[in-house]
Amino acid sequence: MMNKSRLGFFVFVILAGCTLGFVTSRFLREEIIVDHCLSAKHGSFDYAKMSCDLEENHIYIPYRIRHPNDKRITIVSLVTLATLALGYRFLRFGS
Repeated sequence: MMNKSRLGFFVFVILAGCTLGFVTSRFLREEIIVDHCLSAKHGSFDYAKMSCDLEENHIYIPYRIRHPNDKRITIVSLVTLATLALGYRFLRFGS
């Protein structure tokens, strides 16, 4: 019974960690792309096409507008990881 519980915790930790990693990597990837366009190429970033435009200026669209669910997904992933860590501690030391 204990091994099945540990396996269940492990599976949920992997899922929550992968979800958190996906959101984090997408955010960092976009930050790097935009920074490269603005700093290295001295262009304007077109957020609608996600490309660098060297000829025309484009308006800034905040990340939270482009990806409205990322904040909630991050919070749920962090809460899930914390809950699983606490649950695993009680499972391991409570018995």
